[in-house]
Amino acid sequence: MIQPKPNDREDSAPLLEASTQLELTEVEVLPSQSTRTKIRKPRNLPRTEPPLFTTKSMEMIASGAPVISATQAFLKPPDWSEYGQERLYFQKHFGKGRYIEFYVLNKQKHQAESISTQAEREILEQYGVMAARLHAVFATYASLQSEPWKEPFHLLGTDLIKTLKVHNSNKFTKSQKLKAVADLAWVVGTLGAVIHWFEGDMDLCVRERSLLWIVSVQEYTQPNVDGESEELHEVVIRVQPGLWTHSFLNREGAQQRKALYQYGLIPKEVFDIDPHRRKMATSMALYLIQNSRSRPNGVYTVESLLESVLPSSDIEKALSDRRYGWKLKESVDNALLTLKDNLKIDIDFDDETYPLWLRPVWSLPDEIADLPTKERNQQLLGAKWLPDSYISKHWFPAKLTFRLPMQIQECLDELETRRTEKTSRGSSGASSTRNKPNRTVKGSTAKALLPAAELNGMTVKAARQAKGWTQAQLATTIGKSVSWVKLVESDRRRAVDEDQSLLRQVLGIQ
Repeated sequence: MIQPKPNDREDSAPLLEASTQLELTEVEVLPSQSTRTKIRKPRNLPRTEPPLFTTKSMEMIASGAPVISATQAFLKPPDWSEYGQERLYFQKHFGKGRYIEFYVLNKQKHQAESISTQAEREILEQYGVMAARLHAVFATYASLQSEPWKEPFHLLGTDLIKTLKVHNSNKFTKSQKLKAVADLAWVVGTLGAVIHWFEGDMDLCVRERSLLWIVSVQEYTQPNVDGESEELHEVVIRVQPGLWTHSFLNREGAQQRKALYQYGLIPKEVFDIDPHRRKMATSMALYLIQNSRSRPNGVYTVESLLESVLPSSDIEKALSDRRYGWKLKESVDNALLTLKDNLKIDIDFDDETYPLWLRPVWSLPDEIADLPTKERNQQLLGAKWLPDSYISKHWFPAKLTFRLPMQIQECLDELETRRTEKTSRGSSGASSTRNKPNRTVKGSTAKALLPAAELNGMTVKAARQAKGWTQAQLATTIGKSVSWVKLVESDRRRAVDEDQSLLRQVLGIQ
């Protein structure tokens, strides 16, 4: 790393990684008590979704404008503006009169007291990147639903602890970790959106106000010997995706050109990055993955990338404080290395705008990187120190290209091909399949990631009759009542995704 001149080193700014993100609320660790009864597994828990990445290394994720801009809202708390005393909003413009505004709605009656009594600024500063990670988890589960605006999903707290790496330390008890997950879910459930959106080439015009995620939390406690509730033993989080999904995550509506269906793929490795020690890398990973469909060429300037994940005050300080700018560049270089090593993202530095003397040491040829710092600086730059205003004149305008791992990109292409073929099947017939270029991704991979079309009652009835079964026989086989089968076959009841999968398996429906 090329260092600034000694006489240019002003009062040092706090390190970005250590100062801009607080961990979840610290809870005093209590000593174990011998009076506690034997822990029992809670009974009658709601049916919850399986943990992410149990059978796949990557999952589908909603990637529309509401998802991306909400991630930025959580990552950039200082950029929220005041519209009243201690009342904040965050606005993201997308051009052509389209924009989304976010508000913290923490004063609702259904909110937990621990959240409703906190100030909005305090909530955003405290939960930031962890809220963005849970928001990404919600967006992943929502993308697996055929009509997410209609059906809630339930998540198990102990599963989320593992996925989000909440309090990833043995000094915290299970109860404390579950409490942190519950509070985090409440925070994500406070985000309300005002969406102004239209698409000129399709029948879509949206002006709506809604919560992004309608969250409720069920807490199961373990009583002690005197019968009083003491510790959390399990938490079930119920999430109802907001109405925005009807306009931005609507498969059937997209086929009719009345809505959008925007999705991407997120690899497990994104959640393996430590959000506290690697906050910059976590922020970049979430944004780049969610924005990959909107920017398929993957080209960013350093400034445009940082503006997407960092508060504007950090960028302004880097321009005015040489020491802070150098620290920021060091943090970014380390974050890029994490993306390269952990997520296997290829990063290409533009030869014209990103000269060798400006690049991270880890990206340099070995014969240059191995030189002593002063000798390396002299060879690359012809001087010992970086030039004046190098942040604004050289580093910020420098271009770099991010390429997702080949498996993700090819699977995205396969999913898009399948969706396009399904939309145009009636007009193009089988010729589109014959003319489809060869791909290295196995069709089963893409098929497993793309949600199957929803079953209708006629299909279920025809498949049952083809097997020669009565409604009673089908009900017994799948563990349902006869009345349930009758309602499904007459389209008076919608089978949830898990029941649809079971019907497909039992009846042999493809």
